[in-house]
Amino acid sequence: MDTIALPRSTYSEILKRQERADAAIAKLKERVDELSQEEELLPHVAARLERQSRLLDEGKGIKIKNMKEYRAFVRSL
Repeated sequence: MDTIALPRSTYSEILKRQERADAAIAKLKERVDELSQEEELLPHVAARLERQSRLLDEGKGIKIKNMKEYRAFVRSL
């Protein structure tokens, strides 16, 4: 495995982006749990979210550059 040198600013930007993505995913999971407890979550929406969760668990993700792309992606599920 080769080592790649990254500038400190680039590395810290990657870490911050990962933290924001993790926080957004945690909020999404929390909201899904709330909706499922209230039984407001439609079955087809729950199936889409479960599919996306499974794909993320398998390591198949997408690159999202900003929150606008993230929101569009979530709506497309």
